[in-house]
Amino acid sequence: MIVSVAVPVEKICAILGARGPIENVTTNWPLVEAALAKHEILTEACAVAAIATIAVETGCFAPIKERGGPAYFTKLYEENTREAERLGNSQPGDGARFRGRGFVQITGRSNYTNYGHAIGVDLVSNPDLALDPKVAAEILAVYFHDHSIHNAAAAGNWELVRRRVNGGLNGWADFKKYVDELQAARKALAAIPVQGASA
Repeated sequence: MIVSVAVPVEKICAILGARGPIENVTTNWPLVEAALAKHEILTEACAVAAIATIAVETGCFAPIKERGGPAYFTKLYEENTREAERLGNSQPGDGARFRGRGFVQITGRSNYTNYGHAIGVDLVSNPDLALDPKVAAEILAVYFHDHSIHNAAAAGNWELVRRRVNGGLNGWADFKKYVDELQAARKALAAIPVQGASA
């Protein structure tokens, strides 16, 4: 059993508002928390980073699929040869097939191959498995570990946390607001005396 290092689900939902529906947070946060613990990176700071990241990246605290049609993904991830090479998209249709999915939107044949191998799931044959909350949680934990996001969070370098997930600072204002409010909630919880404890 995993002991939460974050804040209660109800408080997470209150902080995230529309980006944290109670049913999604209740279902998905324990899976993410367990995956972070499995990869030995679960700390208060890493939990805050994960919660804020998922809220900003998905908008609904559930794994999502990048929106667009085949022509859009072909142009973006195949015809753009530099991007296609970076993502390992080598076959016609790879752009749409390996569009972003999950809590952190892995994209491209190479990422589906590498993360699938890391978690023991064949994501290349069935990319939509990255939409399964348990699989998406495992991918997020491996991504956080591989990109040292837990270390950036521990150092309080929230801008670096955001850049390592997003590549830039898209959604920065909301991300930082969630981080600040989650940290304040943790601090408030830590200040509550435990009933029955002696002074």
